[in-house]
Amino acid sequence: MALFLDTETTGLSPAGGDAVVEIAIVDAEGRAILNTLVDPCRTIPRQATNVHGITNEMVRGQPTLAQLMPQIRQIISKEIVVIYNSSFDAPFFPGRLMEAVSVECAMRRFTQETGGGRWKKLDIAAKIVGHRWTGNAHRALADALACRSIWEWLEKSTRLDSTKSDRISIATGATTTVRCVNCTTILRVPFGKFLDITCLKCRHTFRRQT
Repeated sequence: MALFLDTETTGLSPAGGDAVVEIAIVDAEGRAILNTLVDPCRTIPRQATNVHGITNEMVRGQPTLAQLMPQIRQIISKEIVVIYNSSFDAPFFPGRLMEAVSVECAMRRFTQETGGGRWKKLDIAAKIVGHRWTGNAHRALADALACRSIWEWLEKSTRLDSTKSDRISIATGATTTVRCVNCTTILRVPFGKFLDITCLKCRHTFRRQT
């Protein structure tokens, strides 16, 4: 089962001093495990507030990310964490959420499975999959729930494709090889599936379209 994470921030660059102002994590059933404003320990620029509506007054007295990290690590430990545009959110966290089994990018997968091309924004993907918004877009909880709907849609599409691929694989015995992302061991797996693959050598589990 996956967890779905979203953040709101002061800007686009953690390396440039930007920081998290809100974080939400929801489970596969859509229940909020964590949903809190975060003190970024810096001023929130007006242009950021114009996007998510979070003001300096709102975050005053809220926990800092450093204070929240023990709880976040406990929540994501040994879990798959799904983020819409993980390359944006993950760098805001110490260790880039390395405690998770894996961090999956819903935006990358959605774009790949809907014809490729330019990355599709969250609101566009949510509209395509028929997501019903609860709360305001560009707030962490609402966006995490939208990410969950998109991932569920992708998983359902994958299961349908996998059923077709099973028929082909059974008939042809088709297989392919993939390289373990952890130890680089070459593994032989069924062709034409979206799989959770466990390496026979190092026991690391990773997800791959074959």
